[in-house]
Amino acid sequence: MFDAHCHTDCSDGNITIEERIQLVRDLKFEAATITDHDFISTGQVSRAVAECGDIPYVPGIELSLSHKGKVVHLLGYFVDPANKKLQEHITRFQEVDRDITLRLLSAFQEKGASFELKDLEASSLHTFYSMQLVRRLARGLYSEAPETLLPDFLEELENLNLRYADLAPWPVGKAIDLVHQAGGIAVLAHPGGQEDTIMRELGFGWHDEEKIRLYVDWGLDGIETRTPVHSESETNFYEELASRYNLLATSGSDCHGDDPYLGPGLMGKFLNLYDGLYEKMLSVLEKSRAR
Repeated sequence: MFDAHCHTDCSDGNITIEERIQLVRDLKFEAATITDHDFISTGQVSRAVAECGDIPYVPGIELSLSHKGKVVHLLGYFVDPANKKLQEHITRFQEVDRDITLRLLSAFQEKGASFELKDLEASSLHTFYSMQLVRRLARGLYSEAPETLLPDFLEELENLNLRYADLAPWPVGKAIDLVHQAGGIAVLAHPGGQEDTIMRELGFGWHDEEKIRLYVDWGLDGIETRTPVHSESETNFYEELASRYNLLATSGSDCHGDDPYLGPGLMGKFLNLYDGLYEKMLSVLEKSRAR
């Protein structure tokens, strides 16, 4: 098995690169990857590969995007972490995220938050300000009433005339091209999740066949069909679409660590994973690069 969707503290997870890979080794998965939000670097990949030893490592990233005002996440696998275009995009994302987070932080400071932007720096290699803001607020200002954090967060975005999708205003088609330019394959992350309250409130788009077909026209290589936020019917639906459009079907826990505020699944507990996925991904990569 291969858990193809997980995070570290390089973005908004709460475990290190080495801890993530050690967990992969403990679970005896066939391969390892890290798909941090809007971040990958040569340093991250080097540390992961060193920890993997003889386990194959897949350099990965999860890009935050929007389509017609709805949030979309795209997984990129086998991407070159040194790719210039990809690193330029990561820098642009960071600038937008930092600017919006500064504005949000000011609003929450008026509500009683006592920390500064520098206190939101992720502990490994990178800063992912907005989600670190949510985690810091959850541990502090909202520790007594965590259920009120998300509504307040969205209300403050609205007060700034923003939606959650505005934190990542990049189009899906260009992101697919970016993944391909970086030598990778592009997989749509958790396209369903209609029954997941947080995804609905944040404005994630639900993907019907028409949207999947559009992304296929743009070069999409696969769909994440098995994930904790999918109902059984959604998993069946997306597996059928993957077969119909000759797309790779992937699976992953979307594990951020053991943080109750981020990530619905934990690696090693969500085990609805595909056997032989790593080999299938290599096959799709070979075909993609041959085009």
